[in-house]
Amino acid sequence: MKKIALVLLALIIIIGGISLIVHFNNRKVAEDKIDQYIADYGIPKKEIKSEDYPMLNSLSSPKGFFKTVYVKNETDKNNYYIFHYDPSNKKVTFSGVVDGNEVSINDKLVKKLKYQPSDKVLK
Repeated sequence: MKKIALVLLALIIIIGGISLIVHFNNRKVAEDKIDQYIADYGIPKKEIKSEDYPMLNSLSSPKGFFKTVYVKNETDKNNYYIFHYDPSNKKVTFSGVVDGNEVSINDKLVKKLKYQPSDKVLK
């Protein structure tokens, strides 16, 4: 009985460890892709005031990884940038928050953000 319990415990630890390794590897890949997209978007690194890149997303959020970027001297404190990496299609998408409302890259309100999407990300 003790042997079975030990084997089960060992399996749980191994599976948990492998799952964590896979998660952190996927997270690193996502962060690299998001950071490249941010550079392509046109936000200079020196202008980024802070970033929020949660370890785990809520269960209700779409699959993937999110990075929220706040820039220096933004005209409105309720304006910021959200970048989402979807591992199923390996693409990064942008949405912005303008005056507290989330908008897509094609929304007219995006013009209120300090940094506008470059031609490279609009293609």
